[in-house]
Amino acid sequence: MTSEMRGQLLTGSCGVCAAWMVMMSTRFFALSLPDIEGALGIGPDEGSWLTAGYLAFEPVGVGLGCWLAVIFSLRRIMLLAITLFATSSAIAAMTHDLTLMILARSGMGLAAGIIIPLAIITELRTFPPTWRALAIGLYASAATMAPQAAASLDVWLVEHWGTPAIFWIAIPLGMIAFVCGYLGLWRERIRWLLFARADLRVVTLFSVGAILLGGGLSQGNRLHWSETPLTLFAVIMGAALLLGAFWLGGRRVVHPILMTRLLTRRNALLGALIAIPYQFASVLSGGLVPAFLVDIPGYRPEQIAPLLDAAFWPQAVAYPACIVTLRYGWMEARTFLVLGFGLNALACLLDLNVTSDWIPDNFVVGQILQGIGLPWILLPLLMLFVGDVVPSEGLYAAAIFNVARSLAGTVATAWAATGLRLRAEGRYGELLASTGLQPHHRTLAAWDGVNALPWTTPDMVLLDHRARSVVGALVRHQSIVIGFSTLLADLALMLAATCVIAACMPPAGADRPEERS
Repeated sequence: MTSEMRGQLLTGSCGVCAAWMVMMSTRFFALSLPDIEGALGIGPDEGSWLTAGYLAFEPVGVGLGCWLAVIFSLRRIMLLAITLFATSSAIAAMTHDLTLMILARSGMGLAAGIIIPLAIITELRTFPPTWRALAIGLYASAATMAPQAAASLDVWLVEHWGTPAIFWIAIPLGMIAFVCGYLGLWRERIRWLLFARADLRVVTLFSVGAILLGGGLSQGNRLHWSETPLTLFAVIMGAALLLGAFWLGGRRVVHPILMTRLLTRRNALLGALIAIPYQFASVLSGGLVPAFLVDIPGYRPEQIAPLLDAAFWPQAVAYPACIVTLRYGWMEARTFLVLGFGLNALACLLDLNVTSDWIPDNFVVGQILQGIGLPWILLPLLMLFVGDVVPSEGLYAAAIFNVARSLAGTVATAWAATGLRLRAEGRYGELLASTGLQPHHRTLAAWDGVNALPWTTPDMVLLDHRARSVVGALVRHQSIVIGFSTLLADLALMLAATCVIAACMPPAGADRPEERS
């Protein structure tokens, strides 16, 4: 093996292992959150801050990581981020204090935000331009395959080693990534002049705005948005500060945290915008279906994991097919992009007939379609996005795309939770009214309940309460089912509309500066 091949193996392994470490840890936490809350002795309200800390600091890490990597080199910042993520994971595994756990989760979010954009730059620098599809495919596999693969591993870890194991597992992957990065990543000098001439106002505006927006969005559904003015204030103020950072970043700043002039290129702009519906598409298998199975049948992670595997294995075929096809030019990236969104829209439509009797087997076909569709969205989308970027702009472009991806993921999660709650509450009132369970219908409700229950007591008050409990639970379940179905219909419509936008994207490199000149 030549020294060049050894270097490519080391740098490529660093980027892939670091990205997989981050994305698998995200799914571990989501699946095991109830167990983590139980171990800490807290309820869902306090536990929501563990998610909020991560989501608030992830976009900050994206912007700061790319900004600092230009100054201090990708190698130094990548190794620092891997160390921070592994250390924060170890603290989370050992602590039983809520405050320390929130700080550890915030550190993991900050480190994750740094790692993800630097990972794709690492892969793009490792492979020659002719193999750009392979470089992007290796990176993209962490975003779409790692969360699905983590489900079964999470069940095994918790069963054999307990809940702390889901945090400890980041250590070996982090060590592999660190060693490969230390030996293989490019050694570059520090560019102190850029740091001295940087506009720290933009950095501050961006960081504070991202924290407020991410934290506000993650807490909005729990606090019912308008019922808590502080939540709306955080969201509005965060959005205003981010817009200010974008506006200042568009001026002639030597080293901006967000190079907004990149968005004057069509594929860069459309790519950042399409990252939003991509995150909404990933919510289907990542959040909506597991939430349904937890709420209605009351399934545990070990019962949900086989269903998530159904979205994992098709990607082992979808990625190679897409990489080889794009490598040899047999099909355009835009075609794959339209097919990917179309398959995800079809997956939503197949689940529209959901009932309260559905089990994981009923969702398998939709999961398989998602397993094919998600790689066919992310890989060609990134191909089109980076096609309009020259190497010197790589870190700035990675910052813009991943800030959009990170914030869109938070928005998509908030949309799914809020949409499901509002639709379920609306249907709950309608269904409850049709049952006769209203204050002026107490006697009717009691006698209807008596007919459905064994005659065990003549106490009419007790029978009334029992009838209300039984009917109320059934109505609640049915309202969630209907809300889930209408949410899928909205998602399918959004993804179908995105197909039109994707078809309108120009070919890769159409606005590349060196080609226009």
